[in-house]
Amino acid sequence: MSLIELLQMNNITVYQCIPAYRPSPTVRIIQSLLDFNCKVLLDIEDSIQDVQQPKLNDELKAQARIAFACIVNKLPNCKFNIRINAIHSKAFPLDAELLLKFSNQIESVFIPKVESSNDLEIYCEAVQHNHRLNLIIETQKGVNNIDEILSSKYKNRIDFVFFGNYDFHLDCNIFPITEQDSFNYWEIVKPIITKVEKNKLHFGNSPYANIVDTNCLNFTLKQLNAFCKRDFAVMALHKNQSIYFNSLITEHQKSIQQAVNTNRSNVTIDLFNNNKQKGRSFAMYNDRIITPQEYLLLLKRKNG
Repeated sequence: MSLIELLQMNNITVYQCIPAYRPSPTVRIIQSLLDFNCKVLLDIEDSIQDVQQPKLNDELKAQARIAFACIVNKLPNCKFNIRINAIHSKAFPLDAELLLKFSNQIESVFIPKVESSNDLEIYCEAVQHNHRLNLIIETQKGVNNIDEILSSKYKNRIDFVFFGNYDFHLDCNIFPITEQDSFNYWEIVKPIITKVEKNKLHFGNSPYANIVDTNCLNFTLKQLNAFCKRDFAVMALHKNQSIYFNSLITEHQKSIQQAVNTNRSNVTIDLFNNNKQKGRSFAMYNDRIITPQEYLLLLKRKNG
């Protein structure tokens, strides 16, 4: 990204998605992420299933709940985000028990396959705790009903509204999947962003499965920054993606600091006088406006 693009970038929240599986190595992964600018999202839904042997799914999800408890207990000073199972699934009541048991260590709950405001009501009645909520819209019905979903009386508890690209394509029976490096993807996403932000909420982008393709991640951030007027979130499926996002965020912060230090400290009265625009109140130097307010402040300092 160019310096100008970085300076104009919105704030980004990065969620690192990790399956709640095999507690010991998962704890090590989480510990390795503590120095990065990302939030840990433990998944007991999408990544915990066997699509070839669905009859095993109940046991897999039961094991995931046990793994989640073990991971949380091993990291008592950490806050976690958790992706639960869909509201109408038979796993949800057991997930609700888990949320209440570990409520103090849960920062937010990701609710998948949200299709109506009634889904939020069912959740909030079952889980009597004011966790922050992140909704995942990933079916055609959910996309169609987004205005109704965001009219929920629980709207003030929502942080981000995520789009789930892969499940959306599965629900619509579209193959091959339209990935984020295609402008067709953004034709799907732009109306969702508009509606989310109209409700004064924040958009969360779908994860991207090619974990080594940083070109697509870079393009995605440019698109999000162009379409989102408010801060947004991204989801990483691998540590490498979080590292990449983190490097851009760090570069963004450094660029802002360097720009402030360099551009402001080098402004002088002579620089303003020699580059003042004819008939205008400001000067232009190296693609940067030197404002009349800066000139007046410099004069005050010169004159004591």
